[in-house]
Amino acid sequence: MIVGVDIGGTKIAVAGFVAEPEGGRSRATPVRTSATPARDGGEAIVRAVIDAVRAIEDGERVTAVGVGTAGVIGPDGSVASATDAIRGWAGFPLRSALERALGVPVAVVNDVHAAAVAEAAQGAGRGASGLLMVTVGTGVGGAVVLPDGLRVGATGTAGSVGHTELALPPELAGRRCGCGALGHVEAVASGPGLEQTYLERTGTALPLRAVDALARGGDRTAAEVIAQGAQFLGRALAAANAVLDVEVIAVGGGVAGIGERYLAEVAAAYRTVAMPGPALARLLPAELGVDATATGAALLAPG
Repeated sequence: MIVGVDIGGTKIAVAGFVAEPEGGRSRATPVRTSATPARDGGEAIVRAVIDAVRAIEDGERVTAVGVGTAGVIGPDGSVASATDAIRGWAGFPLRSALERALGVPVAVVNDVHAAAVAEAAQGAGRGASGLLMVTVGTGVGGAVVLPDGLRVGATGTAGSVGHTELALPPELAGRRCGCGALGHVEAVASGPGLEQTYLERTGTALPLRAVDALARGGDRTAAEVIAQGAQFLGRALAAANAVLDVEVIAVGGGVAGIGERYLAEVAAAYRTVAMPGPALARLLPAELGVDATATGAALLAPG
């Protein structure tokens, strides 16, 4: 059995898979979730992963493990950089710690990179000539899968659509991205970015779910805030695909959960500014949901 693991800031999800011909993976066990001991550091997370893997073995021999996790992952499987959602995560030698503990080969990649691999193989991008995946939630993450495989880049940050610079209107131009830079799409198109825009326009602080409910009920300001964020994302995707020229762009994450009208705004803005060739790309909702990272991690596991 090959195990796929998704380590997030709040939960760890683990599932078993069976190898198929030509490198595929099929699910062998239900997904098992547990709370992430995020405040206890890397060693506690390793113990939690080991417990989860042992719990799904059920007499099967685990031959390899793939892990998708938040943060930039270095070529040695260490967490090169990360936010403070998990204490002490940046610099933690995750792959070597898990290999020592489990005694099997381990692959570690960024969580969005893993999800994109799954979407390319089994989801929105299956059969396509290249996939750009973007996840819009607390941040804006991205990943690129070409016909010959995942592109992580020289520093592990390939596909970082959220850090595309846009020409923003004056009232938003001074907003800083989580990375500290000005003008990045993540600052205005992520969930917190949309909540901040709604607060600035109305003086009322609301979670995005409430803003969306107002928009669905006909509130003009709420609808404009969500549409504007979608348009910013569409412009950033057009800039990215001018370089990549992939066939499919898959849009996932909590903000994309707003649904068809959100994706329609993203697509309309994309086609308005995209080059004629890349304008033909299909913008589709991601299909695999919360299971995507564990599935993609299993697909990338050694063996």
